[in-house]
Amino acid sequence: MNDMLVLMRDAALLREPALESFRDRKDAMKRGVAILLACFLIAGSLAAVINFVSHVRPFGAEQADQLRQEVLQNFDQYQFFGGTSPEAQMFLDQFTQNFESGLRMGVEIASIPTPLPRGIAGFFTALGGWLSTAFGRLTAFLAYGIWVLLFAKLLGGNGGVDRFFGLTALFAVPNLLSIFAPIPCVGPMVAFVGWIWGVVVYIKAVQVSQRFTAGRAVVAALLPAVILILLAVILSVLAMIGLIAVVSPLIGN
Repeated sequence: MNDMLVLMRDAALLREPALESFRDRKDAMKRGVAILLACFLIAGSLAAVINFVSHVRPFGAEQADQLRQEVLQNFDQYQFFGGTSPEAQMFLDQFTQNFESGLRMGVEIASIPTPLPRGIAGFFTALGGWLSTAFGRLTAFLAYGIWVLLFAKLLGGNGGVDRFFGLTALFAVPNLLSIFAPIPCVGPMVAFVGWIWGVVVYIKAVQVSQRFTAGRAVVAALLPAVILILLAVILSVLAMIGLIAVVSPLIGN
Protein backbone atom coordinates (compact mmCIF):
# COMPACT_ATOMS: atom_id res chain seq x y z
CA MET A 1 0.00 0.00 0.00
CA ASN A 2 2.82 2.39 0.85
CA ASP A 3 4.46 1.68 -2.53
CA MET A 4 1.26 2.59 -4.36
CA LEU A 5 0.92 5.85 -2.44
CA VAL A 6 4.51 6.74 -3.29
CA LEU A 7 3.82 5.91 -6.94
CA MET A 8 0.71 8.12 -6.93
CA ARG A 9 2.72 10.99 -5.48
CA ASP A 10 5.53 10.56 -8.01
CA ALA A 11 3.07 10.33 -10.90
CA ALA A 12 1.33 13.54 -9.84
CA LEU A 13 4.73 15.26 -9.67
CA LEU A 14 5.72 13.89 -13.12
CA ARG A 15 8.84 12.16 -11.81
CA GLU A 16 10.13 10.30 -14.83
CA PRO A 17 12.40 7.76 -13.04
CA ALA A 18 9.45 6.53 -10.98
CA LEU A 19 7.27 6.26 -14.09
CA GLU A 20 9.99 4.35 -15.94
CA SER A 21 10.38 1.96 -13.02
CA PHE A 22 6.62 1.37 -12.96
CA ARG A 23 6.58 0.86 -16.73
CA ASP A 24 8.96 -2.08 -16.42
CA ARG A 25 6.81 -3.93 -13.87
CA LYS A 26 4.99 -7.03 -15.10
CA ASP A 27 1.87 -6.09 -13.14
CA ALA A 28 1.82 -2.45 -14.30
CA MET A 29 -1.63 -2.65 -15.87
CA LYS A 30 -3.21 -4.42 -12.89
CA ARG A 31 -1.79 -1.90 -10.43
CA GLY A 32 -2.58 1.06 -12.67
CA VAL A 33 -6.22 0.10 -13.18
CA ALA A 34 -6.57 -0.57 -9.43
CA ILE A 35 -5.26 2.93 -8.68
CA LEU A 36 -7.55 4.41 -11.33
CA LEU A 37 -10.66 2.73 -9.94
CA ALA A 38 -9.75 3.71 -6.39
CA CYS A 39 -9.27 7.34 -7.44
CA PHE A 40 -12.57 7.41 -9.34
CA LEU A 41 -14.44 5.93 -6.38
CA ILE A 42 -12.89 8.37 -3.93
CA ALA A 43 -13.53 11.31 -6.28
CA GLY A 44 -17.21 10.40 -6.53
CA SER A 45 -17.74 9.67 -2.84
CA LEU A 46 -18.89 13.16 -1.82
CA ALA A 47 -21.38 13.35 -4.69
CA ALA A 48 -22.65 9.89 -3.69
CA VAL A 49 -23.20 11.02 -0.09
CA ILE A 50 -25.08 14.11 -1.29
CA ASN A 51 -27.16 11.92 -3.60
CA PHE A 52 -27.95 9.58 -0.71
CA VAL A 53 -29.06 12.45 1.53
CA SER A 54 -31.28 13.88 -1.22
CA HIS A 55 -32.97 10.49 -1.67
CA VAL A 56 -33.46 9.94 2.05
CA ARG A 57 -34.81 13.41 2.80
CA PRO A 58 -38.56 13.38 2.14
CA PHE A 59 -39.99 15.84 -0.37
CA GLY A 60 -42.78 17.44 1.63
CA ALA A 61 -44.77 20.65 1.65
CA GLU A 62 -41.89 22.59 3.20
CA GLN A 63 -39.45 21.64 0.44
CA ALA A 64 -42.12 22.34 -2.19
CA ASP A 65 -42.72 25.84 -0.78
CA GLN A 66 -38.99 26.56 -0.79
CA LEU A 67 -38.65 25.44 -4.40
CA ARG A 68 -41.71 27.48 -5.38
CA GLN A 69 -40.25 30.62 -3.81
CA GLU A 70 -36.94 30.16 -5.64
CA VAL A 71 -38.65 29.75 -9.01
CA LEU A 72 -40.98 32.71 -8.48
CA GLN A 73 -38.01 34.83 -7.42
CA ASN A 74 -36.30 33.99 -10.72
CA PHE A 75 -39.46 35.00 -12.58
CA ASP A 76 -39.52 38.32 -10.74
CA GLN A 77 -35.93 38.97 -11.77
CA TYR A 78 -36.80 38.12 -15.37
CA GLN A 79 -39.69 40.60 -15.35
CA PHE A 80 -37.48 43.24 -13.76
CA PHE A 81 -35.07 43.01 -16.71
CA GLY A 82 -37.78 43.65 -19.25
CA GLY A 83 -39.37 40.28 -19.89
CA THR A 84 -42.94 41.71 -19.62
CA SER A 85 -44.23 41.42 -23.20
CA PRO A 86 -47.74 39.88 -23.54
CA GLU A 87 -46.32 36.71 -25.10
CA ALA A 88 -43.71 36.36 -22.36
CA GLN A 89 -46.29 36.97 -19.63
CA MET A 90 -48.62 34.37 -21.16
CA PHE A 91 -45.78 31.85 -21.22
CA LEU A 92 -44.84 32.60 -17.60
CA ASP A 93 -48.45 32.20 -16.45
CA GLN A 94 -48.81 28.87 -18.24
CA PHE A 95 -45.47 27.67 -16.93
CA THR A 96 -46.40 28.68 -13.37
CA GLN A 97 -49.65 26.70 -13.56
CA ASN A 98 -47.87 23.61 -14.86
CA PHE A 99 -45.13 24.03 -12.26
CA GLU A 100 -47.66 24.23 -9.42
CA SER A 101 -49.38 21.08 -10.70
CA GLY A 102 -46.04 19.30 -10.91
CA LEU A 103 -45.16 20.29 -7.34
CA ARG A 104 -48.45 18.98 -5.97
CA MET A 105 -47.99 15.75 -7.89
CA GLY A 106 -44.42 15.42 -6.58
CA VAL A 107 -45.54 15.84 -2.96
CA GLU A 108 -48.27 13.22 -3.45
CA ILE A 109 -45.88 10.74 -5.07
CA ALA A 110 -43.30 11.26 -2.31
CA SER A 111 -45.92 10.44 0.32
CA ILE A 112 -46.75 7.05 -1.23
CA PRO A 113 -45.39 4.17 0.91
CA THR A 114 -42.53 2.22 -0.69
CA PRO A 115 -41.74 -1.53 -0.40
CA LEU A 116 -38.37 -0.73 1.17
CA PRO A 117 -37.70 1.92 3.81
CA ARG A 118 -36.69 5.21 2.23
CA GLY A 119 -33.20 5.04 3.72
CA ILE A 120 -32.45 1.59 2.27
CA ALA A 121 -33.81 2.50 -1.17
CA GLY A 122 -31.85 5.75 -1.16
CA PHE A 123 -28.69 3.94 -0.11
CA PHE A 124 -28.85 1.44 -2.97
CA THR A 125 -29.76 4.18 -5.47
CA ALA A 126 -26.76 6.27 -4.40
CA LEU A 127 -24.51 3.20 -4.32
CA GLY A 128 -25.56 2.19 -7.82
CA GLY A 129 -24.93 5.67 -9.17
CA TRP A 130 -21.55 5.84 -7.45
CA LEU A 131 -20.34 2.50 -8.83
CA SER A 132 -21.78 2.97 -12.31
CA THR A 133 -20.12 6.38 -12.62
CA ALA A 134 -16.72 4.98 -11.66
CA PHE A 135 -16.95 2.00 -14.00
CA GLY A 136 -18.33 4.21 -16.76
CA ARG A 137 -15.27 6.43 -16.49
CA LEU A 138 -13.09 3.30 -16.58
CA THR A 139 -14.80 2.21 -19.80
CA ALA A 140 -14.28 5.66 -21.33
CA PHE A 141 -10.61 5.56 -20.30
CA LEU A 142 -10.09 2.20 -22.02
CA ALA A 143 -11.99 3.21 -25.16
CA TYR A 144 -10.06 6.47 -25.55
CA GLY A 145 -6.79 4.73 -24.73
CA ILE A 146 -7.22 2.30 -27.62
CA TRP A 147 -7.25 5.20 -30.07
CA VAL A 148 -4.30 6.90 -28.38
CA LEU A 149 -2.32 3.66 -28.54
CA LEU A 150 -3.20 3.28 -32.22
CA PHE A 151 -1.89 6.75 -33.04
CA ALA A 152 1.15 6.11 -30.86
CA LYS A 153 1.97 3.00 -32.90
CA LEU A 154 1.58 4.99 -36.12
CA LEU A 155 4.04 7.55 -34.73
CA GLY A 156 6.60 4.85 -33.95
CA GLY A 157 5.78 3.97 -30.35
CA ASN A 158 7.08 0.65 -29.04
CA GLY A 159 5.32 0.26 -25.70
CA GLY A 160 3.07 -2.71 -24.94
CA VAL A 161 -0.64 -2.53 -24.19
CA ASP A 162 -0.26 -3.46 -20.52
CA ARG A 163 2.46 -0.88 -19.89
CA PHE A 164 0.55 1.79 -21.79
CA PHE A 165 -2.68 1.36 -19.85
CA GLY A 166 -0.85 0.86 -16.58
CA LEU A 167 0.96 4.18 -16.90
CA THR A 168 -1.84 6.26 -18.42
CA ALA A 169 -4.19 5.10 -15.65
CA LEU A 170 -2.16 7.28 -13.30
CA PHE A 171 -3.83 10.34 -14.82
CA ALA A 172 -6.65 9.64 -12.36
CA VAL A 173 -4.47 10.70 -9.40
CA PRO A 174 -4.84 14.48 -9.93
CA ASN A 175 -8.51 13.90 -10.72
CA LEU A 176 -8.99 13.18 -7.02
CA LEU A 177 -9.57 16.93 -6.81
CA SER A 178 -12.94 16.37 -8.50
CA ILE A 179 -14.21 15.19 -5.12
CA PHE A 180 -14.76 18.89 -4.42
CA ALA A 181 -16.90 19.38 -7.56
CA PRO A 182 -20.26 19.38 -5.68
CA ILE A 183 -19.11 22.33 -3.53
CA PRO A 184 -20.64 25.53 -4.97
CA CYS A 185 -18.40 28.10 -6.69
CA VAL A 186 -14.97 26.84 -5.65
CA GLY A 187 -15.55 23.12 -6.24
CA PRO A 188 -15.86 23.15 -10.05
CA MET A 189 -12.76 25.34 -10.34
CA VAL A 190 -10.72 22.93 -8.21
CA ALA A 191 -12.05 19.99 -10.22
CA PHE A 192 -11.06 21.73 -13.47
CA VAL A 193 -7.52 22.24 -12.16
CA GLY A 194 -7.39 18.52 -11.35
CA TRP A 195 -8.61 17.68 -14.86
CA ILE A 196 -5.92 19.83 -16.53
CA TRP A 197 -3.31 18.32 -14.22
CA GLY A 198 -4.55 14.85 -15.17
CA VAL A 199 -4.16 15.64 -18.88
CA VAL A 200 -0.54 16.63 -18.25
CA VAL A 201 0.07 13.37 -16.37
CA TYR A 202 -1.59 11.43 -19.21
CA ILE A 203 0.70 13.01 -21.80
CA LYS A 204 3.74 12.27 -19.64
CA ALA A 205 2.59 8.66 -19.25
CA VAL A 206 2.25 8.30 -23.03
CA GLN A 207 5.75 9.71 -23.44
CA VAL A 208 7.30 7.28 -20.95
CA SER A 209 5.34 4.20 -22.02
CA GLN A 210 6.11 4.68 -25.72
CA ARG A 211 9.60 6.18 -25.25
CA PHE A 212 8.49 9.28 -27.13
CA THR A 213 9.66 12.84 -27.28
CA ALA A 214 7.33 15.33 -25.61
CA GLY A 215 5.99 16.53 -28.97
CA ARG A 216 5.03 13.07 -30.19
CA ALA A 217 3.40 12.30 -26.86
CA VAL A 218 1.23 15.43 -27.11
CA VAL A 219 0.17 14.52 -30.65
CA ALA A 220 -0.65 10.90 -29.78
CA ALA A 221 -2.54 11.83 -26.60
CA LEU A 222 -4.61 14.71 -27.97
CA LEU A 223 -5.15 13.83 -31.63
CA PRO A 224 -8.12 11.47 -30.94
CA ALA A 225 -9.84 14.21 -28.92
CA VAL A 226 -9.24 16.76 -31.69
CA ILE A 227 -10.69 14.38 -34.29
CA LEU A 228 -13.75 13.71 -32.12
CA ILE A 229 -14.34 17.44 -31.65
CA LEU A 230 -14.01 18.10 -35.39
CA LEU A 231 -16.43 15.27 -36.18
CA ALA A 232 -18.92 16.64 -33.65
CA VAL A 233 -18.67 20.12 -35.20
CA ILE A 234 -19.10 18.76 -38.74
CA LEU A 235 -22.11 16.65 -37.74
CA SER A 236 -23.66 19.63 -35.93
CA VAL A 237 -23.23 21.84 -39.00
CA LEU A 238 -24.71 19.16 -41.28
CA ALA A 239 -27.63 18.70 -38.90
CA MET A 240 -28.23 22.45 -38.83
CA ILE A 241 -28.10 22.64 -42.65
CA GLY A 242 -30.55 19.75 -42.89
CA LEU A 243 -32.90 21.38 -40.39
CA ILE A 244 -32.81 24.66 -42.31
CA ALA A 245 -33.48 22.81 -45.56
CA VAL A 246 -36.54 21.13 -44.04
CA VAL A 247 -37.92 24.20 -42.28
CA SER A 248 -37.34 26.78 -45.05
CA PRO A 249 -40.11 25.50 -47.37
CA LEU A 250 -42.53 25.42 -44.47
CA ILE A 251 -41.72 29.01 -43.55
CA GLY A 252 -42.04 30.07 -47.20
CA ASN A 253 -45.51 28.58 -47.35
